[in-house]
Amino acid sequence: MTMTRTGKRATKEQHAAAEYLGSLDDSLARWVQSTGPIDAYDAHLPVTVDSPLEWFSFAVTSRQLSRASSLAIYHRLVAQFGGAITAERVVSTDEQTLRDVGLSHQKARTIRALAERADDGLLDMDELATMTDAEIHADLMAVPGIGPSSAQRFMLHYLRRPDIFPAGDLTVREAITALDQLDSVITPKAAEQRGEPWRPYRSYATSYLWGYAWELHPVVPGGTS
Repeated sequence: MTMTRTGKRATKEQHAAAEYLGSLDDSLARWVQSTGPIDAYDAHLPVTVDSPLEWFSFAVTSRQLSRASSLAIYHRLVAQFGGAITAERVVSTDEQTLRDVGLSHQKARTIRALAERADDGLLDMDELATMTDAEIHADLMAVPGIGPSSAQRFMLHYLRRPDIFPAGDLTVREAITALDQLDSVITPKAAEQRGEPWRPYRSYATSYLWGYAWELHPVVPGGTS
């Protein structure tokens, strides 16, 4: 029985991803071989989220904040809505109320925009799991304050899509740069091309790269925008 690094039994998909990525003739393969199977989808969130809107609410709240500050504001936000963040409750609350729990103007605006899309049916949160990656990306990018990184992390961590690759993520690019021993940080376009051989397990490749970056510099990998 093979275990992941977190002590959990590895799934068939985790085995398959590790075997495939580890068989390639590139620098990532050596790291995969030394690491073994991993859970690519575990975001290690310090809170429990029960809906896509709650996932985004925490992701938006925690931008550029310390863990302690993020948790304090998010818990106040959840309490404001009676223990659950729903589209109906958010759209019935004015922006100032959101600001009062500690959210910035931009963050309050983004969370309200997400809730309004869900409430109006323009962004059907319940249907996201049945949509293609391209459809989800298009819907989310139409929401003010949601960028490629947020959309990709949502698909990777919440929807557990196996082939998501945030080529623009600085930590991903720095890890590729270090593994490939490049003189300067690889560009997003070049990183996208570099990740092509990792299909159909680019979500796993991403997590391996984040893990490698952690080994180099023990900080929280990636960013959300």
